[in-house]
Amino acid sequence: MVAIVTDSAANLPSQMARDLGIQVVPMYLKFGDRVYRDGVDLTPADFYRLLAKGKVAASTSTPSPGDYLQAFERSGHGELVCITVASSMSSSHQQATAAASQFSGRVEVLDSGGASMAEGFVVAEAARAVAAGASLEAAAERARAVSARTKLYGTVDTFEFLRRSGRVTKLQAYAATMLDIKPVFGFAGGEIVPVSRSRTRRRALDLLVENSVRDIGRRRAHLAVFHADAEAVAAEILARIAGRVELVEQVTVEVTPVIGAHTGPGLVGTAFFCDG
Repeated sequence: MVAIVTDSAANLPSQMARDLGIQVVPMYLKFGDRVYRDGVDLTPADFYRLLAKGKVAASTSTPSPGDYLQAFERSGHGELVCITVASSMSSSHQQATAAASQFSGRVEVLDSGGASMAEGFVVAEAARAVAAGASLEAAAERARAVSARTKLYGTVDTFEFLRRSGRVTKLQAYAATMLDIKPVFGFAGGEIVPVSRSRTRRRALDLLVENSVRDIGRRRAHLAVFHADAEAVAAEILARIAGRVELVEQVTVEVTPVIGAHTGPGLVGTAFFCDG
C-alpha cells in the first residue's frame, strides 16, 4: 500500500483527509513570540480575531525535513507520494525532498504547482488512485495529470495583506488601495497572474463565476470554492456555478490560517479540474 502525504497549504477539508488516509504536515504561523501549527493549534475564527487586532503581523514558515520525516514514518508504509504546495511560493518541496533522502523507503516528491484546493485536488486524486489499487508510480502519474488540468481563480477584498507578504510590489499595493480596485487573479505555473482589475467587489465576484464557468464548459468538473472569513459569499459562488455546469464533486472550504495570513479576510476563489 502507498501512503499519501501533503502540507497544510493543500487546504483539504479535514474529513476528506481522514476518509482518504492522507497525512497532512502542518505549516507554521507566527504571531509575535507565539508559533502555531497550521490547522492544529489555531482555528480560522481565532486567527482572524488576532489578525483584526493588527498589533502584530503574522508570518509563516514551512515544515522542516524532520516534520516530513516523522509523517513518512508515521504513515507505516514503505512507499509514499508526497505532494507539496507550489515550489515557487514555498520551500516546502525542498524540505520534503530533504526528508525523502533520509527515509528508508521510497518517496516520490511532487510539486503540485498550486495552493489551496488546486493542490488539494491533486492530493485527493492521488489518494483515490491508491485506494483503487494504484502503485506508487501510477498514483504519482495521476497526481501529475490532475495538476496539469487544475485551475484556480481568486479575488481579495484588499491588497494590504498581499503587500505585507511580498506577493505584490508596494507600488502595486498602493495603487490598488488608493483606487479601491478589486483584483481577480489566477494561479498558473506556480505564479499569481492577473486576470482583471474590477472597480467593485460585486464585479470581481461576477468575473470569478464567469471565468470558472467558461473554462469548465460542457465538461464534468470537480469544483472547490474556498474563502477566508467569507462563508456566505463562497456559498453564493458555488450555487451560481453549480447552476450552470455539471459537477461531479463540490466542496466549500475555509482556507487555513497560513493562507489567510497572506490574503487577509475576504478572499474568495475557485479551484477545479475537469474529467476528460
